[in-house]
Amino acid sequence: MVGFRILSLVALCGASLAHPGEHLKRRRDLHHNELGIRNAEAALAKCKSSANGQIMARRAALRRAAKAAELREKRDIEHTRMKARQNQDILDEYLQTCHDQTDIHSDWSKSTPHSTIFASNSTIGLAPETIIGPYWVGGEFIRSNIVETEEGIPIHLDLQFVDISTCAPVPNMLVDLWHANATGIYSGVVNGAGLNTTYLRGVQISDLEGVANFETLFPGHYQGRVNHIHVTTNRGAKLLDNGTYTGGTVNHIGQLYFDQELINAIEGMNPYIRNTARLIHNTEDFLTAQQASRDYDPFLDYVMLSEDPNDGLLMWATIGINGTADHNAMVSAGAWYYKEGGVDTSPRWNFTIPPGGFPTGVPPGPGFPGGGGFPPLPTGTPTKFWGPCMKKKRDVGSG
Repeated sequence: MVGFRILSLVALCGASLAHPGEHLKRRRDLHHNELGIRNAEAALAKCKSSANGQIMARRAALRRAAKAAELREKRDIEHTRMKARQNQDILDEYLQTCHDQTDIHSDWSKSTPHSTIFASNSTIGLAPETIIGPYWVGGEFIRSNIVETEEGIPIHLDLQFVDISTCAPVPNMLVDLWHANATGIYSGVVNGAGLNTTYLRGVQISDLEGVANFETLFPGHYQGRVNHIHVTTNRGAKLLDNGTYTGGTVNHIGQLYFDQELINAIEGMNPYIRNTARLIHNTEDFLTAQQASRDYDPFLDYVMLSEDPNDGLLMWATIGINGTADHNAMVSAGAWYYKEGGVDTSPRWNFTIPPGGFPTGVPPGPGFPGGGGFPPLPTGTPTKFWGPCMKKKRDVGSG
């Protein structure tokens, strides 16, 4: 069945401190959020058992299987074995269970049902709309391949969007995607690679199945943030002759995350190893923690196209949205890209992380629901992550 991720119903709570005098508003917002959650849970139960939900799940598995075969043929690696991540029932178990299923699925063959490998089995749950962050750039190009000349581990990203009110895919919606490069640098902004750079940014239009595909790279980390991908969706925008868009209504703002041990493996490879920022874990990132709960899996499903990550990964998610939501008030561009190049439009507050982490009184800035400052950065000792896969190997070896 389709594992819907509901990413458009509740505001980011713990990471947003309200302005003085907004306590009544916060209580009202929380009340509306609780109602929204209950309504969404009922809608999700209906969607899972609906004919649309069943059909979408089968089509999605077939689509991903075909894409995996295409990518493996393109890379001339059909003879190698794929590696996959298998989801668990509760989010906490994602962080405590080895997702490397190579031994379990070593008998995968061409006769293995597509649904075994490529279904979206994620926990059905709710996650808040998150901050758009300071690195969103307006006016980006409509394109599926956003790599340009950057280096890193290839990713083919398959994102399917479903409206929870109708249980139907959402076509003709703009999907805006951006993330840092292997060394943690964003394009298109003053504090990144510069206003006239455009790598690892792009926009796609969802097809009749509600699917948007991107060719990109595994993102790097930067200070205070674990590896992640930003995504927004926009309805009713106007397409421009120069291959960009303007206007419309943003109905989803989210971030996508990765298994910790996949991160650890890739971060030890070139060019990621040249990243000088301290690598934190999913459990230490204040935004990942806000989206993680027993009911919500914030991590992408994936298969490695071979046992070598350099051959690439196919990653996917089925994301449930409220198609009529309006989050324009949460959108603030760090820059806009025009025909003549990029123009800095960053707000008055400075997102640059000072030595020692965020101060406790960062002025309220656009893009943060409720305004307010950030929580302090994690202060954990930078030790090697002792993951469930390493524990599994130790236990097998000692047995």
